[in-house]
Amino acid sequence: MKKAIAIIVCLVMVFSMTITAFAADATYTLTINNPTKDHQYEAYQIFSGTLENITGTETQVLTNIVWGSAIVGEGYDHSAALLADIQAAATAAADDSPMKKLVGVNSAAKLAQDIADNITTDSETLDALAAIFAKHVQEGSKVGEQEYTEHIVEEADGKKVDKSFYTISGLAPGYYLVKDQDNSLSGEYDSYTKFILRVLKDETVTPKSSIPSVEKSINDTIDGTFTEHEDFDINDTAYYKWLGKLPSNLKDYETYFYKFYDTLPTGVEYVQFEQIYIEGHDGNVVHSFYDASKENAQMPAGINATIDGKNVNLEFTDLLTLYPSILPTHKIVVKYSARVTRDALIVEPMTNSVYVEFSNNPNDDGSGKGKTPEDVAHAFTFQINVDKYDADDKSKKLEGAEFVLYYERTENDKIVKYYAQVITEEMIAKAEIINGTAVDQDDLGVVYGWTTDESKASVLDTDERGAIALRGLDEGIYYLKETKAPAGYNLMETPVKIEIIPTYTQNGDEVSVTVNYKVDDKEQESNTVGVRNSSGSTLPVTGGMGTVLFYVLGAVLVVGAVVLLIVKKRLN
Repeated sequence: MKKAIAIIVCLVMVFSMTITAFAADATYTLTINNPTKDHQYEAYQIFSGTLENITGTETQVLTNIVWGSAIVGEGYDHSAALLADIQAAATAAADDSPMKKLVGVNSAAKLAQDIADNITTDSETLDALAAIFAKHVQEGSKVGEQEYTEHIVEEADGKKVDKSFYTISGLAPGYYLVKDQDNSLSGEYDSYTKFILRVLKDETVTPKSSIPSVEKSINDTIDGTFTEHEDFDINDTAYYKWLGKLPSNLKDYETYFYKFYDTLPTGVEYVQFEQIYIEGHDGNVVHSFYDASKENAQMPAGINATIDGKNVNLEFTDLLTLYPSILPTHKIVVKYSARVTRDALIVEPMTNSVYVEFSNNPNDDGSGKGKTPEDVAHAFTFQINVDKYDADDKSKKLEGAEFVLYYERTENDKIVKYYAQVITEEMIAKAEIINGTAVDQDDLGVVYGWTTDESKASVLDTDERGAIALRGLDEGIYYLKETKAPAGYNLMETPVKIEIIPTYTQNGDEVSVTVNYKVDDKEQESNTVGVRNSSGSTLPVTGGMGTVLFYVLGAVLVVGAVVLLIVKKRLN
């Protein structure tokens, strides 16, 4: 079984004739600063000896050196195999390598002497030795008592500082390999630390381990300012960005695997990867792996994309091979495009997440994997409802009014109107195909596109409730223009101005939105836009009451004239 992972090396071995011995029964404690709670460290004794001081100095040395309990003990002796591996490594080493000076070692004392004389400051060789030691320690031979102490301190400025520590106590004088317990990590949110080689006394070390992290953001343009939330029209293109950070001990690894796992929400559909590059600490592009805008763009070998439904994954098999000049301060940037579909949620956040799987064991061949916490981004879209009613009686709803919806944008110093194309009952009845799928009743009122040609705009007519619903709108200002008034009513002279104003609230990874609506610059209580219609003016017409009065009066005058004529004849 491969021994656990990632190593900080510190070696002090000095031999001198003038020394002072410590008590034979003295034991020591190693304190390891700031480990995570899941870390379980173990100590294995490689060499045993007497820990002594050089007279007149604070320098400590290990004398009378023999194999420690991890190499030789009752029923086992790994010293020959250990020395054979060291000889093989020393023989194969370059002539100028400190490892070369270990050729010919044949005992614990000789090996310790040569390490102390030649390799105390060469971390690369110490790493190689630590890996060899780790292969040959006797299983179950760990020594000392392990204890984790969580210690979070709140400083005066309110900042919380992790001062947790892990101790291994009761250690006799000797030279120790200290490492994480095999398979002790859950595989998430952590990485193994480098092996620690130590000549024991009471001392404290800070392990060199680090994990990457990832941030997800979103924007409506590929080169704009990416944030954790953005709003869109349905059918708009959303651009997502992954910003992958690297561990501070990246160069401790021989190979480094790095893979993004992304999950898109309902209402958002993957289109393509747009850009993959390495970003420097100043935000500039250090190295480009892929740019879809370039002619004949192809991803290089060693970068593998996998798209499976809502899952969008991108794997770097070995970052150290793909870009040998990569630094721990660099960042991996990936941008991809997606389309907001007619399945989009209204007002509710469409949340998608990403995490990174990464190499977490600098002492093995890269097979150990860790996982970062997820990070999320949110897409939003909105809805407005039209309520058409009689100006004198709000309860009287008006059917049959027809409208078009548009917004304005300045292009080349000219105002251009974009008219909404909306899924209507007629389209549903015909099962028309929009973006590859037939529309159905659930799609009624979805704004699926925009056109600058008013003749191609969707005509929106109010139903028996005087209502129109429009779904899938971005924030901004829209105009509702009446093109046909209900029977008996006047056509509206000016369009209704409608403004959608979202306000976002962030609480950790959670984002909520409050949406305010204005109609003709007046605040609304909801997303329902009230539109009044006045009936036509009443003018005098033939056949009305005035004509009847003339008829009655004329009849009276005729009768009066006849009576006067008869009376006159009788008088004569």
